[in-house]
Amino acid sequence: MSEPAFTITRSTSITFDQSPDRPMLKAAEILRRDMEKTLEPGQARRNRIRVTALDSALPVESWIIEASPGELLVRAADSLGCVYALLFISGHFLGVAPFWFWNDQVFIKREYVRIPPAVWHSPVYAVRFRGWFVNDEVLIENWNAEPGNTEHWAMVFEALLRCGGNMTIPGTDGNSRKYRDLAADMGLWITHHHAEPLSAEMFARVFPDEVPSYQVNKILFEKLWENAVIEQKDHKVIWNLGFRGQGDCPFWNDDPEYASDEQRGKLISEIISRQYEIIASHIANPLCCTNLYGEITGLYQSGNLRLPPDIIKIWADNGYGCMVSRRQGNDNPRIYALPLNGDPGPHGIYYHCSFYDLQASNHLTMSPNTSEFLASELGRALGAGADAYWIINCGSVRPHVYALDLVSRLWRQGTINTVEWRKSYAGTYYGENNAESVAALFEEYALCTAKYGPNDDDRAGEELWHYPVRELLCKWIAGATVNGLESLIWLAGDLPFYDQAERLEQLAAETFPKWDRLCGKCAALRGKLDPEYKKFFDDSIFLQARLHRSGALGAAIFCESLNSYRAGDMVTAFRGADKARNIYHEGVKALMDAEHGKWAGYYDGDCLTDIRLTVSCMDALVSWLRICGDGPDFHGWEQSFLVPAGEKLVKLLLYKKRPLDNICLANCLEKTSGASPGAPNRGLMA
Repeated sequence: MSEPAFTITRSTSITFDQSPDRPMLKAAEILRRDMEKTLEPGQARRNRIRVTALDSALPVESWIIEASPGELLVRAADSLGCVYALLFISGHFLGVAPFWFWNDQVFIKREYVRIPPAVWHSPVYAVRFRGWFVNDEVLIENWNAEPGNTEHWAMVFEALLRCGGNMTIPGTDGNSRKYRDLAADMGLWITHHHAEPLSAEMFARVFPDEVPSYQVNKILFEKLWENAVIEQKDHKVIWNLGFRGQGDCPFWNDDPEYASDEQRGKLISEIISRQYEIIASHIANPLCCTNLYGEITGLYQSGNLRLPPDIIKIWADNGYGCMVSRRQGNDNPRIYALPLNGDPGPHGIYYHCSFYDLQASNHLTMSPNTSEFLASELGRALGAGADAYWIINCGSVRPHVYALDLVSRLWRQGTINTVEWRKSYAGTYYGENNAESVAALFEEYALCTAKYGPNDDDRAGEELWHYPVRELLCKWIAGATVNGLESLIWLAGDLPFYDQAERLEQLAAETFPKWDRLCGKCAALRGKLDPEYKKFFDDSIFLQARLHRSGALGAAIFCESLNSYRAGDMVTAFRGADKARNIYHEGVKALMDAEHGKWAGYYDGDCLTDIRLTVSCMDALVSWLRICGDGPDFHGWEQSFLVPAGEKLVKLLLYKKRPLDNICLANCLEKTSGASPGAPNRGLMA
């Protein structure tokens, strides 16, 4: 006879000994939903999950769960501790994983879950404040964007809580204000974008006719800051102090009066001190932070920035996972971006799982660097004392869940065995039988990414195959093919135009075969997966490998088309541009294939990498080459290459039909030439 146990069934109730607040009620709603999602209806004896009165004697955000035959008893220190406890029941006993929604977790319903008598205690996390910055969230923003629909944002915050997070920047710009109440109602602390101190309205938006200078309009700036404090004073807030420009850029870009680091640091120091005073006039013992990000890192390291002693100093990675200052344009000083020995006060980090820099970053795909590299850098941050605050750029979540899961393990445990973690992650979302095979693909993924520079982290996301290509294409059509592009010096050096294109072509040619092999392995494994895992496999690592494959091949063929043009072979250049367009369109198709069911329209918002824009640019290039080489009558190529030799000299009628359109002509020329798209190499277009 089995020992007495508590049994969770669909009939189990959730009760509170004291009136629950909104986060507690929301967590109970989530647990109830999960019970209905994972358990079959039945006539089992009714029992309860009972939440006792909050116990402030327990450590902050902690909980204790005790199972007995009669009830599952939950004790919590505070509201957020209760939220974590109820989500622990959902995850540990019902099997609902942190990214169940984003990774389309497969559930097999059971009649009940049996829990023998035992006691569970909340863990002690390695990082005090742990959260996500929902940044560049264009995919979420444009996905089912009916007024008042907050379902997707609630799923973001739920996943964060399930990962042990307790803090968020709930969106960029207006979204940070639009969704802050929802985040707070789910129990999260609110913090702010480094470009939007205190989450105040942008000065230029509120006062478009005024000069956005603190020295000129001090009173108006301070009015915006105070209004922001008043709006948020009833929430749990970690106030982000600082001063940048009217966007994600230094204020001195628009104010040349501040020409030296000393002047810049002095003004920012004064502003932070004043912001602190404004907050303290409304909030007792406020928690504050400031970002040592981009240009601010250098000001702080050089001693030109003075900060209050208790403010959390947030150091940032470079967008590619390395704890050095970020590259901005061609400026890449790689200043060490972690606290040095003896640097007083609490420290934290701003870390990118998603990044957008109009160069080589990852917006639609996961981090281009290995999980071992990411874990090592985050371990360095903890070792340097940056354990008070971690804010992670999560982008639009779905493309980045792999790295987000890794980071959450580290902010909870402080260490990680990446090999075992990969297997665990793969087993959770792709099935235990497939864990090792899928984990191996994730491991190989980062080794396929383009290595564009000398540093370990100089590995590219999918944007490398789009931004540089579009920049080269625009200059090509404009006839500016002598001098190199200043915007590509970071990638290809200060070289002539065609030499810069050569560098991109080499990268694409080196990288494409790796992605081609990985896509082949994905296709082979897909055929062995159980049906319930196939679609998510297609939508995740297979999708991202396809985006890189089509991007690298498209870039290589584009560059070969450019070489053909340079050699005066307009027909081959035309064919190449058409091939590049078709290859890039494979990336669009890959995104469309991933839009099904609840994901319908998710990738409509791809306006940052913007693969569709690349296709459109290639389409324009095809037309331009046709105009240059086959105009103005647009029958010349058809007559030269497609009309039988005996007909070319017979011209009783000038033309017998309208000229072929670009697509049809390119297809006919391709068939006539016998060439076909393949792995990039010298002479592909010959």
